[in-house]
Amino acid sequence: MNEEDFKPREIEVFAAIMTHGTTTRAAEALELTQPAVSKTLARFQQKAGFEVFKKHRQRLVPTQEAHMLYAEVQRTYESARQISRTARDIRSLQNGRLNICSLPAIGLTVLPGIVSEFSEAHPDVPITIDIRASATVIERASRGQIDMGIAVTSMIENSAVTRRLLAATRAVCAIPKGHSLAALDEIRPTDMEGMDFISFGSTDPLRLQVDRVCEEAGVKRNMRIECTLASACLQFVAEGAGISVVDNISAWKMRHAVEFRPFIPQLQIELSLYRPWGTPQSAICNAFTEHLVRRVKEISRKAAGV
Repeated sequence: MNEEDFKPREIEVFAAIMTHGTTTRAAEALELTQPAVSKTLARFQQKAGFEVFKKHRQRLVPTQEAHMLYAEVQRTYESARQISRTARDIRSLQNGRLNICSLPAIGLTVLPGIVSEFSEAHPDVPITIDIRASATVIERASRGQIDMGIAVTSMIENSAVTRRLLAATRAVCAIPKGHSLAALDEIRPTDMEGMDFISFGSTDPLRLQVDRVCEEAGVKRNMRIECTLASACLQFVAEGAGISVVDNISAWKMRHAVEFRPFIPQLQIELSLYRPWGTPQSAICNAFTEHLVRRVKEISRKAAGV
């Protein structure tokens, strides 16, 4: 600190005199001796380079320059109080913000409910949700553009992110109400021969697995409609446009509108949480992560019965 700079004690004494009007009362408020306050005030005035108080009937009357300086001191004190409030809010998880990016299978199904629960408990925390393809989710996490991302687990290692397994979903066959396949306890590729099929996009991980097992079984489906989202596939199934194979978490949200049967052989898609590597996670982000993991586990157990 420069010798000409005001020291915290000097500013404190100046503010106390502005508030109480005399060095005696300022000394009492600060629990200092009156001579100590007078000496500190003299240093303060010397550093200021102008007169800050005039004596009038045993009181110190602030000059116009003192009022200008005191306004700045008050702003500084308010900033300090705001820092203290922010620290308290962070301790109580009432401050900060969350920027979340998710693949549609979670972001358009169970995530809205999970986020709403958390937001109700932490109403002062702004939360941003962006729905993107898994590759985009991981890319944004690697660039530090989000606090966390939810994506299909990538087999490609990325040193710019950290990964935590969120859930392992299994494939189920989605069948319109009253469809002939609803009479079966489980669905195999051969059961889908010649059926109208609602499929994911050609690069979707589950689509690739379903295509592979059907090809190995020599099964030809009528690839009627192709969708990028599980929710869209399920809407088409609910409308009777065909059958589909989706993950059981997406299926759980549509369990009242569509029939579901286990798909054999068992196909699995892992979902993971991605975060920027090397970036310390905030308390609010840690709290949401634990809430998300707990709720997804609960939903996964329920969805296992779909």
